[in-house]
Formats: sequence, structure tokens, C-alpha cells
Amino acid sequence: MSVEIRLSENLTGEEWRTLFEWGENIWGSEDLRYRWRPKELHFVLEEGGRPVGHVGLLKHTVTADRQPITVAGVGGVVTVPEAQGRGLAQRGMRHAAEFMRQEWGVAFGLLFCRDALLRFYERLGWQLVRGPVEIEQDEGPVVCSLNVMVLPCDGREWPEGPVTLNSYPW
Repeated sequence: MSVEIRLSENLTGEEWRTLFEWGENIWGSEDLRYRWRPKELHFVLEEGGRPVGHVGLLKHTVTADRQPITVAGVGGVVTVPEAQGRGLAQRGMRHAAEFMRQEWGVAFGLLFCRDALLRFYERLGWQLVRGPVEIEQDEGPVVCSLNVMVLPCDGREWPEGPVTLNSYPW
């Protein structure tokens, strides 16, 4: 059965349950108790009309080494258990990267991930941000304890130095 990728501004309740409520702590970051920002766009990977994967995007301006940089924030990357191991997350991420470049024309993609996913994203061209990244939380700004990665979209290099997200993470 072929997999189609559909762009949506909203997920239905059923899509949300299928994609994100199939297990506990599916991203392995629940213990951080971070407040997360909703995504603006959703790439839904569908097989036989059923959602099997997701990549969420939003557009945001961060501050890196005191420079404003507009990024495509990537989050909510997931594949349901019965479809895992078939390259769907990789396919969804490549599709989202093309959209970031062609439709939004951003300089970089930016995402947050656990150590276990570093190699997956590195294989797709993402690079680890070396400086501290400050994120917003209800109690105020905090330094993010997750890995932060960027995808160069227009050939520029990510600036050295601290990053201020000016937002909840996504």
C-alpha cells in the first residue's frame, strides 16, 4: 500500500489520538515537564486513508548570537508503532525540509531531540547547536536540556553563541 503525504492546518481528534496517544511518553521527554508550543502546519503521512506518521512545522524568529533568524520549527515527528522501521519518518522529514526551503524560504530548520535521535537527524543533514539555548516556560526563561539541532536551508552556517528561542519549544 502506498503512503501519501497530506498538508493540513489542523488535525482532527481522531488523527491526534491515532498519532500521539498510542503509548505513554512517546517522545521520552515527559519527565522534563516542558510546556510545548502547538505546530501551525502538519504533514500527515497516510496509508490507506489512515494516519501513520506526522511532522509538524511552525515559523518563528529566534535570536542567535544577537541576530534575528527566521526558522522553521519542526516537532511532533512520529510514526505509529505498526508502521515503524519503514523509513516513514525520514520521508516525512525530507518532505518537510523541501517545504521549508521552497515555500517558506527560511534560512534554517530547528528542532529539539533526545540523544537517541541525534544520529537519525544527522543522517538527514541536521547539525547540533553547540551554544546554550534559552526557551520560555511558565516560570520564565530556562536553558533547554534537550539537544537542539538546525538544518541549513540556504547554505548559511548557524552562528556561534547563545540562542534565545523567545517562545515555548516546539
